[in-house]
Formats: sequence, structure tokens, C-alpha cells
Amino acid sequence: MQRELPPSRAVQPSDRAPDDPGLVEALRRGEPDAFERLVLAYQHRVFSIALRMLGDRGDAEEVAQEVFLRVHRSIRGFRGEAKLSTWLYAITSRLCLNRLKAPGRHRRAGEAALARIANGHPNPGAALEASEREAALHRAIAELDEERRIVVVLRDLHGLAYEEIAAALDLPLNTLRSRLHRARMELKERLERFWP
Repeated sequence: MQRELPPSRAVQPSDRAPDDPGLVEALRRGEPDAFERLVLAYQHRVFSIALRMLGDRGDAEEVAQEVFLRVHRSIRGFRGEAKLSTWLYAITSRLCLNRLKAPGRHRRAGEAALARIANGHPNPGAALEASEREAALHRAIAELDEERRIVVVLRDLHGLAYEEIAAALDLPLNTLRSRLHRARMELKERLERFWP
């Protein structure tokens, strides 16, 4: 059973989760509340990254659960060369990329837009146009190759620092910047008809 914190104490997706070295040591020692603290501190960020990468809530939930299972199983092997958050983002990224490569993967485009319009938005035309732009952006991001997609998701959608992304993906900083630049240029080309 998952214990929910009151909204005032819950970690929001945009918040930075603390990289507490004491938490890593507590996890290694197997302290009962350490894993719960880890999940509460990082669950929203991990889920949000997975959702942006995969575009499907069910898949994102499964990946988030797998991330924390893997951390639980392998925390003793975590060398601490990178921050705990960086390690979590690296695991999340790899699991998402593996899931995206899985055969039979499908997308449900436009379901959210139709639901919003059906729920009586005051201006259905504007809602539909905004939904089309949003869907086009998500589609364009999804169509990027995996190497470019993950850097866009981590930098532009989640605001991680270049150094943190480079560490999570084990990339030189210049390679990361180059991939991000190429990804942004590709997105710009694909989306020009929506934002002239």
C-alpha cells in the first residue's frame, strides 16, 4: 500500500529532489524508511520523465516502478560517482528507450484533446487548436531518434542542467550540446506550420 503525503509536504514534479548522501548510506544499510524516503523524493520526477518519453501513463507507471525496483536491487553497487538523482535519471532513460524499441508499441494520439472538448471547454475551436499544437509537439519529440529525444526531454521539458544530463547519459558535454542543438533544429523544422 502506498502512503500519500499531504499536499503541503508532497514533492511536486517541478521541484528538485534533494541529493542526500545520507539517504544513499541509509539505503545501503537497508534502513526500513530509507526506500520510502527515496520513492517520495523522486517518484514524481521519474514518472514525469517516463511519461514525457513514452507518452502513455500506463507505460510510464510501469517504468517508474521498474526504476525503483532496480535501485532497490542494486543500491549497494552504486559507486556514488554521480549524484543519486543522476543515477535515477540514467536508469529511467535506459528503461524508456528500451520500451520505445519494443515491438508492437502503439500511440493513442488525440484522446486527451477529445476528452477536453467533450467536457465542455468554453471555446472548443481554441481548445482543439491548442491540443493539435500540443499533440504535434509530442509527436515531433516522439519522432526524434532516441539519442536526441532523451536530451530534449531531460533539458527542455524537465530543466535538468547540462552537466547532470551528461553524467546521466555518460556523454561528453560538447556531444550533449550538439545533440540538443540538432534536436531543437529538427523540432523547429517539423513544427514550423504550427508556429509560423
